[in-house]
Amino acid sequence: MMKTITPVWHCNFFQEIHLLCLHLNRYKVLSVDTEFPGFLRDTPRDAPEAILYNDLKFNVDNTNIIQLGITLMDDHGDIGPTWEFNFKYDLEKETHAQSSIEFLKKSGLDFQKIKQDGIPRSVFVTNFLKILAMHRNLKWVTFHGTYDLAHMLKLFTCETLLPNTARDFAAKASSIFNKLVDLKLAAKYSEGWKDVEVGLAKLSKILHVKRLGEAHNAGSDSLLTAQVYAKMMDHIEDGSLEGILYGLEDVRIGRMYKPRFMIRLPRPLPVQLGPCAAYNMPRIPVHWHGGNHRVAPMQPQPCYFMPLPHVMM
Repeated sequence: MMKTITPVWHCNFFQEIHLLCLHLNRYKVLSVDTEFPGFLRDTPRDAPEAILYNDLKFNVDNTNIIQLGITLMDDHGDIGPTWEFNFKYDLEKETHAQSSIEFLKKSGLDFQKIKQDGIPRSVFVTNFLKILAMHRNLKWVTFHGTYDLAHMLKLFTCETLLPNTARDFAAKASSIFNKLVDLKLAAKYSEGWKDVEVGLAKLSKILHVKRLGEAHNAGSDSLLTAQVYAKMMDHIEDGSLEGILYGLEDVRIGRMYKPRFMIRLPRPLPVQLGPCAAYNMPRIPVHWHGGNHRVAPMQPQPCYFMPLPHVMM
């Protein structure tokens, strides 16, 4: 199947989020990447983890996510669809590092379109958390994912501030990210690459993986991360590195961590259709099913209706 990256804006958000939900019945691995407006405070190289987390918290607390890329794959390395979610972002109102914004513009991000047509973060979260409530046993794959996960945690919890310590951050993140693999950490401890600083682009060349799309776009980066993971997965399935982020190696995220925090995933409620409701498409009911999470079991019930295009089977 030819790989494509689907850009998602407010107008097609409900259609695409529904397709993502359907595909999660087959694909249980999410390769993710984010684009965000840079660093307000730089972290010295080889800084202690306490300083790294303090700087991470300061930067993420004071900025907001711009893009989220999600590529789906299965446990055998077969890669599914890729989406690039563009969030509403106004440069005149949002705190950002100007040099990073210029870099993202050169990478192809259209901030005027993002301002006008981007997805409101609250709209995304309302729908995405319901998907997470339905599909609980997921694996998340990142490359040097410390900031990616921090921005996603801030987005998913609708909170303005990250926890005060790395340990509390890991506990809170564990309520959402049951399984987690950071490929940069995996490369660091892989035979032949030990003590070698390798980025995603370099690693993809070593593994003969060709990029689709432009670098530093969340969709393209998430797809490249998925392709690299498919090449590496047979060598990192022992679980020894699962749940550990590159740079925050003293804490572990995931089901093996007994969390002190619990993120309350929403009960299914009707959701209003957005602008895509105007499209003349058949509507297909989606049902929620209680999972094996430690919550009161829910009876399957209709949740909401999404417009879907006609699909040739």
